[in-house]
Amino acid sequence: MEPSDHSAARAAQDHRFNAGYDEQPELYDDLRAGGHMTRRRIGYFDRVLAEVPGRVLELGSGTGTLLRTLAASHPDRTFTGVEPLPNYVDFANERSAAQGLDNVRFEVGTGEEVPAAVATGSVDLILSVDALHHVTDLDAVVAEAARVAAPGARWRAMEPNQQHPYVWLWHTLTPGERVFPAGDFVRRARAAGWELVGRDRLYLYPSSVKQVPAWAARAELALERLPFVSGGVALDLVKR
Repeated sequence: MEPSDHSAARAAQDHRFNAGYDEQPELYDDLRAGGHMTRRRIGYFDRVLAEVPGRVLELGSGTGTLLRTLAASHPDRTFTGVEPLPNYVDFANERSAAQGLDNVRFEVGTGEEVPAAVATGSVDLILSVDALHHVTDLDAVVAEAARVAAPGARWRAMEPNQQHPYVWLWHTLTPGERVFPAGDFVRRARAAGWELVGRDRLYLYPSSVKQVPAWAARAELALERLPFVSGGVALDLVKR
């Protein structure tokens, strides 16, 4: 391979996760930190933490927006984030230190190869948000998740709902994005020892919406249960 080919391959590798935001962790963090959907996401995972005790691992933690928020509101819990982009990991750890959070840390790694800092059988709750649709080897991810999970551990995976026409179109046409075949993921997860025990459908409004009036929020809760209306799906799995 010629040097120019190496450079092109490296560029493709470095920019396959968040497309134009890979070199802009501050901008990506701002994008994920605000808005109506972010507030709902935090509330959703707050409820998940109330249901499932123990150590928490997030696969594809990005700049740590979600995990830092959860760590701040749950100081009695231990959180670890795994993210493939080293600059995102550095950013997340710096922000955690600035916030005085000593119950969360971020490590460089992937869902296919969770770093050694996460011991086998040590995790009670796995979170993944908008991460699995970037994965090319789901079998490796579900196997690694099963390896680090303790018996009876839960995995809550939140992904774009490909049954929504706009979501499907956007994730099909946008560089750096893919659709998420939920049924295929569940079959692969089951083969690795995971069992689907629940499914939630969420979000009527896109992430760009900053605030909605009370009536619109009530309408969202009523309508998002429809398969072709909800923008996201959250799968609840347990390790048998």
